[in-house]
Amino acid sequence: MTWRRYATAFVWATMVALVVDAALQLALDAVRVTGFGGGAPWWITANIVARGRWVVLAGLLWVCAPWLADEAHGGPGHAVTRVEAWRRVGVCVALVPMLWVAATWVVTALRFTLLASWATDGRVFLAADYYRGILIDYVPWLLAGIVILAVRRHLD
Repeated sequence: MTWRRYATAFVWATMVALVVDAALQLALDAVRVTGFGGGAPWWITANIVARGRWVVLAGLLWVCAPWLADEAHGGPGHAVTRVEAWRRVGVCVALVPMLWVAATWVVTALRFTLLASWATDGRVFLAADYYRGILIDYVPWLLAGIVILAVRRHLD
Protein backbone atom coordinates (compact mmCIF):
# COMPACT_ATOMS: atom_id res chain seq x y z
CA MET A 1 0.00 0.00 0.00
CA THR A 2 2.76 2.44 -0.90
CA TRP A 3 0.36 4.93 -2.47
CA ARG A 4 -1.86 4.83 0.61
CA ARG A 5 1.16 5.75 2.75
CA TYR A 6 1.95 8.70 0.49
CA ALA A 7 -1.68 9.79 0.47
CA THR A 8 -2.00 9.51 4.27
CA ALA A 9 1.12 11.62 4.76
CA PHE A 10 -0.20 14.12 2.21
CA VAL A 11 -3.59 14.35 4.00
CA TRP A 12 -1.79 15.14 7.26
CA ALA A 13 0.53 17.62 5.58
CA THR A 14 -2.40 19.53 4.06
CA MET A 15 -4.21 19.63 7.39
CA VAL A 16 -1.05 20.87 9.17
CA ALA A 17 -0.65 23.54 6.49
CA LEU A 18 -4.24 24.69 7.12
CA VAL A 19 -3.64 24.90 10.88
CA VAL A 20 -0.36 26.78 10.37
CA ASP A 21 -2.12 29.08 7.90
CA ALA A 22 -4.85 29.86 10.43
CA ALA A 23 -2.29 30.48 13.20
CA LEU A 24 -0.20 32.70 10.91
CA GLN A 25 -3.25 34.70 9.89
CA LEU A 26 -4.30 35.15 13.53
CA ALA A 27 -0.78 36.29 14.44
CA LEU A 28 -0.66 38.74 11.54
CA ASP A 29 -4.14 40.03 12.37
CA ALA A 30 -3.07 40.57 15.98
CA VAL A 31 -0.27 42.92 14.94
CA ARG A 32 -2.22 44.71 12.20
CA VAL A 33 -3.10 48.27 13.20
CA THR A 34 -5.73 49.01 10.60
CA GLY A 35 -8.89 47.32 9.45
CA PHE A 36 -11.04 46.63 12.50
CA GLY A 37 -14.21 44.81 11.57
CA GLY A 38 -16.70 42.22 12.73
CA GLY A 39 -17.78 38.86 11.43
CA ALA A 40 -15.72 35.92 10.30
CA PRO A 41 -12.12 36.76 9.44
CA TRP A 42 -11.51 36.99 5.70
CA TRP A 43 -9.00 34.15 5.76
CA ILE A 44 -11.62 31.64 6.88
CA THR A 45 -13.64 32.27 3.77
CA ALA A 46 -10.67 32.86 1.45
CA ASN A 47 -7.47 31.02 2.36
CA ILE A 48 -8.72 28.14 4.45
CA VAL A 49 -11.60 27.25 2.16
CA ALA A 50 -9.45 27.57 -0.96
CA ARG A 51 -6.68 25.45 0.54
CA GLY A 52 -9.26 22.92 1.68
CA ARG A 53 -9.22 21.68 -1.91
CA TRP A 54 -5.80 20.18 -1.15
CA VAL A 55 -7.27 18.15 1.73
CA VAL A 56 -9.98 16.87 -0.61
CA LEU A 57 -7.38 16.02 -3.26
CA ALA A 58 -5.28 14.16 -0.69
CA GLY A 59 -8.37 12.26 0.47
CA LEU A 60 -9.23 11.29 -3.09
CA LEU A 61 -5.67 10.10 -3.62
CA TRP A 62 -6.00 7.98 -0.49
CA VAL A 63 -9.24 6.43 -1.76
CA CYS A 64 -7.73 5.78 -5.20
CA ALA A 65 -4.39 4.53 -3.80
CA PRO A 66 -4.98 0.81 -4.44
CA TRP A 67 -5.75 1.44 -8.12
CA LEU A 68 -2.83 3.85 -8.47
CA ALA A 69 -0.45 1.30 -6.95
CA ASP A 70 -1.59 -1.43 -9.32
CA GLU A 71 -1.30 0.91 -12.28
CA ALA A 72 2.11 2.30 -11.36
CA HIS A 73 3.84 -0.86 -10.21
CA GLY A 74 1.98 -3.72 -11.83
CA GLY A 75 0.96 -5.10 -8.45
CA PRO A 76 1.30 -4.77 -4.69
CA GLY A 77 4.89 -6.07 -4.51
CA HIS A 78 6.60 -2.65 -4.52
CA ALA A 79 6.39 -1.42 -0.90
CA VAL A 80 7.82 1.67 0.75
CA THR A 81 7.95 2.01 4.53
CA ARG A 82 5.62 4.46 6.18
CA VAL A 83 8.58 6.52 7.47
CA GLU A 84 10.06 6.77 3.95
CA ALA A 85 6.70 7.78 2.45
CA TRP A 86 6.28 10.51 5.07
CA ARG A 87 9.86 11.71 4.49
CA ARG A 88 9.26 12.05 0.76
CA VAL A 89 5.94 13.83 1.24
CA GLY A 90 7.44 16.17 3.86
CA VAL A 91 10.27 17.14 1.53
CA CYS A 92 7.85 17.66 -1.38
CA VAL A 93 5.37 19.70 0.68
CA ALA A 94 8.17 21.98 1.89
CA LEU A 95 10.13 22.17 -1.36
CA VAL A 96 7.57 22.37 -4.18
CA PRO A 97 6.05 25.74 -3.12
CA MET A 98 9.55 27.23 -2.78
CA LEU A 99 10.40 25.92 -6.24
CA TRP A 100 7.17 27.49 -7.51
CA VAL A 101 8.24 30.90 -6.15
CA ALA A 102 11.71 30.49 -7.67
CA ALA A 103 10.22 29.48 -11.01
CA THR A 104 7.90 32.50 -10.91
CA TRP A 105 10.84 34.80 -10.24
CA VAL A 106 12.86 33.26 -13.09
CA VAL A 107 9.98 33.76 -15.52
CA THR A 108 9.46 37.32 -14.28
CA ALA A 109 13.18 38.11 -14.66
CA LEU A 110 13.05 36.69 -18.16
CA ARG A 111 10.10 38.96 -18.97
CA PHE A 112 11.99 41.99 -17.63
CA THR A 113 15.02 41.04 -19.71
CA LEU A 114 13.11 40.43 -22.93
CA LEU A 115 11.05 43.60 -22.60
CA ALA A 116 14.03 45.61 -21.28
CA SER A 117 11.69 47.30 -18.83
CA TRP A 118 10.57 47.07 -15.23
CA ALA A 119 7.21 48.51 -16.24
CA THR A 120 5.80 44.97 -16.57
CA ASP A 121 5.04 44.11 -12.93
CA GLY A 122 8.44 45.37 -11.81
CA ARG A 123 7.07 47.65 -9.15
CA VAL A 124 5.44 44.70 -7.39
CA PHE A 125 8.85 43.77 -5.96
CA LEU A 126 8.94 47.12 -4.15
CA ALA A 127 5.59 46.51 -2.42
CA ALA A 128 5.54 45.04 1.08
CA ASP A 129 2.22 43.35 0.31
CA TYR A 130 3.93 41.23 -2.35
CA TYR A 131 6.29 39.70 0.23
CA ARG A 132 3.48 39.43 2.78
CA GLY A 133 1.54 37.46 0.16
CA ILE A 134 4.46 35.10 -0.36
CA LEU A 135 4.70 34.64 3.40
CA ILE A 136 1.00 33.90 3.73
CA ASP A 137 0.86 31.62 0.69
CA TYR A 138 3.99 29.52 1.12
CA VAL A 139 5.19 29.51 4.73
CA PRO A 140 2.32 27.22 5.87
CA TRP A 141 3.48 24.60 3.36
CA LEU A 142 7.11 24.96 4.40
CA LEU A 143 6.21 24.54 8.06
CA ALA A 144 3.84 21.66 7.29
CA GLY A 145 6.67 19.87 5.51
CA ILE A 146 8.96 20.42 8.49
CA VAL A 147 6.29 19.08 10.87
CA ILE A 148 5.77 15.98 8.69
CA LEU A 149 9.53 15.40 8.62
CA ALA A 150 9.71 15.71 12.42
CA VAL A 151 6.72 13.46 13.08
CA ARG A 152 7.78 10.69 10.70
CA ARG A 153 10.57 9.59 13.04
CA HIS A 154 7.94 8.49 15.56
CA LEU A 155 5.85 6.39 13.17
CA ASP A 156 7.62 3.02 13.26
